[in-house]
Amino acid sequence: MEFLEDVPVSPTKEEVENVPSNRQYSTSYYQKQGKKQDSGKNNNDNNSDDIDNSIGKHKNNSRRRPPQNNKPAARNNNSSSSSRKVKDQTKTPSAVRKPDENLCTDVAPDPRGDDPEHRMTKKSAGRNTESFDPGSTLVRPALRVKVGSPLSKCYNRFPLRHDDVVIVPEMFGPEEDWKLYYQLVEEMTELQQQNVKGTEWISWHEGAHLVAKNPSGSKTFQLIIDYLCDYFRIEKKSIGTRFNWYKDSSDWKPFHHDSAAFNPSRAKTQNITVGVSFGDCRELAFLRADDQSDCRLYFPQPNNGVFSFGRDVNIHWKHGINALSVEEQEAHGINKGRISIILWGLATSVMEEDNSPPLLGADGKGPHAAKNNHKYHGNNRNRGGRNKPQQKKTNGKTN
Repeated sequence: MEFLEDVPVSPTKEEVENVPSNRQYSTSYYQKQGKKQDSGKNNNDNNSDDIDNSIGKHKNNSRRRPPQNNKPAARNNNSSSSSRKVKDQTKTPSAVRKPDENLCTDVAPDPRGDDPEHRMTKKSAGRNTESFDPGSTLVRPALRVKVGSPLSKCYNRFPLRHDDVVIVPEMFGPEEDWKLYYQLVEEMTELQQQNVKGTEWISWHEGAHLVAKNPSGSKTFQLIIDYLCDYFRIEKKSIGTRFNWYKDSSDWKPFHHDSAAFNPSRAKTQNITVGVSFGDCRELAFLRADDQSDCRLYFPQPNNGVFSFGRDVNIHWKHGINALSVEEQEAHGINKGRISIILWGLATSVMEEDNSPPLLGADGKGPHAAKNNHKYHGNNRNRGGRNKPQQKKTNGKTN
C-alpha cells in the first residue's frame, strides 16, 4: 500500500523566499475586509477566496517524489517485541547506507563502523538500559505524537495510524492573531439575531461550556471544516461537526470518549477526531481509561492550532479540556474565551494494524467497564444541563 503522496523535501533558497507565511495570509485577508459580512445573503462567491486565504491555504510548497524501488521497508508493528530478532527485524536496506550528499566531506569516521547491522554489541542490558535490541522498540505505543506542517496542503507524514495524536501549530495563522476567533463569534451572533434555528447557545455537559448545534450558516466555520477535511483526507459525505464556545476561562470540558468508541454505526464512518482552537490557550488532556494508573497527558491548544487523534486513542483514552484554577483564571483574565471546532469523520489514509482494541461495550462488558463498576454507559444521556441525572431509587428500607 502506497501512502506517500506529497513528500516534504528540502526547499531551495528561492522556494523558501517565495512561500508566504501564515502571518501574510492572515493580514492580507483582514486588510481586504472593508465591511462586516452579511451572513443572511448569498455572497459565497464574492469573498470566498479572501476567507480561503485567511485560513492558511498554502500551496506550491511541496514537491512530488515518485515511489522508489529501494526505499526502506515499512516497520512491522504487529508482532510482540519478545519474538523479534535484530538480524531479521532491523536489517538495514542498502538505500539507507548511502551517505548524505549534503554533509560536509570532512566528517569524522564513525567509531562503530559503516555497517548498521554490526553497530550493536551482544550485550543484552545495562545498568540503566531496558534492552540493547533495537527490535524491542518496534511495537505499538499507547499513544504516538506527531507534528504536522501548517505549510503543507495536506498531512504528509504518512503512514497515519489509529494510535496517532497529530499537532499542527498555527495552521490558521500566527498564535497571537485572534481575528478568526472574533470573526466566528460575530458570525454566530448575526445568525442568532436572524433567528436561524440551531444557532442559539446551549449549555453543554451540565453547564461546563456552550455549544451551537447548527453553525453551518457561518461561512468561516464551513471553510474551516472544508480545509480540515482536505488536510487529513477525510470523506466529507459522512462527517459530524460541533461548535464549542468556552466563553471565559472558567469553562472547561470533562473527560469523555467520543461516541465512535462505543457506537458501531458511528465507528463505521468515523475513525478520527480533529479539533481547531481559536482564542485563549487551554490544555487538551488525555486520561488512560483502561487501567488504574491514572495516567494523564496534557497538550497545549494555542490559538489557530489544530490537533487530531485516531480511533484507538479514542478507545484507550478519555479526553477533555482542563479547568483552570482560580489563580490561573486571574492570570488569564476572566473574559478570555476559546472556540473549539470539532470534526469527526473517516480518514482514508490510515494504516490498519493488528491487535487494535474492540469497541467499548455499553452492556458493561467493554474493556473500560471494570473502572466503572461494570456499568459503563456511552449513551450521552443528560447532556446540556437540560435533565438532571436521575437519583437511585430506594424503597426506604435499610440493610
